[in-house]
Amino acid sequence: MIYLFLESLLISTVLFLYLNYKAKVELKYLLIDNLIVAAFATVISALFNFSYLHNLNYTYILNIVTVPTVLVIGVLIRFYRVPYRKTKATADDIVSPADGNVIYIKRIEAKDIPIAIKNGEISKLEELTNTDILDTPCWLIGINMTPFDVHKNSAPISGKITLNKHFDGKYLSLKEAKSEVENERNTIVIDNGKIKVGVVQIASKKVRRVVTYFKEGQSIDRGDWFGMIKFGSQVDVIIPVNYQIELNLKDQVYAGRTIIATPIN
Repeated sequence: MIYLFLESLLISTVLFLYLNYKAKVELKYLLIDNLIVAAFATVISALFNFSYLHNLNYTYILNIVTVPTVLVIGVLIRFYRVPYRKTKATADDIVSPADGNVIYIKRIEAKDIPIAIKNGEISKLEELTNTDILDTPCWLIGINMTPFDVHKNSAPISGKITLNKHFDGKYLSLKEAKSEVENERNTIVIDNGKIKVGVVQIASKKVRRVVTYFKEGQSIDRGDWFGMIKFGSQVDVIIPVNYQIELNLKDQVYAGRTIIATPIN
């Protein structure tokens, strides 16, 4: 049994390291989730051997399939879960619309169109010109969502949805320079009478599933789950420049909980 667990742990560790390399999943998951996956896979393989195989050699072979299967199930549970979130944010604070890690923080000048720069090329989020959110300078924050992050998105502020624009896209990889123009995405702008905040949901390679639950003109409360991206994805948030950004690059943030900006007095 101990050797079966060690095999499970080795396979699981390799898979987690691959996810860290490929999808930027944090290495902290090696400490707990890795052990859970290995333990569950070991028990399943052992029970299957006890019930059907009656040969430990076959069980080691079966375990090569069991470990990835348990890992995939675990990822899907994390991916689709809908956690209850509390925040210490005050009424005027802006909270994160997504789980993930911060990949860029850029200042956008008034009347300029927010852009994403990847591989030296520029992609413009031109749908934002349909509102006046760009009339004043703003911040553009990019959040990368890994397979271990919740993929539902929540409202960063309370207010009325003044823009809800869907773009079908051409389904390129997020590694491509034009991903934010070519990929499927959905952009919303929320106006609370004091400030306007934009959120751009961006799908990944060959994914056509950016889902939104609210329509243009509807009101939404901060922290409400307004949509989901299936599968690999990124969320950009546009914030007024008169707010202090409370983040650094590579910070892990959580939708509806992490304060990402506070008003400058």
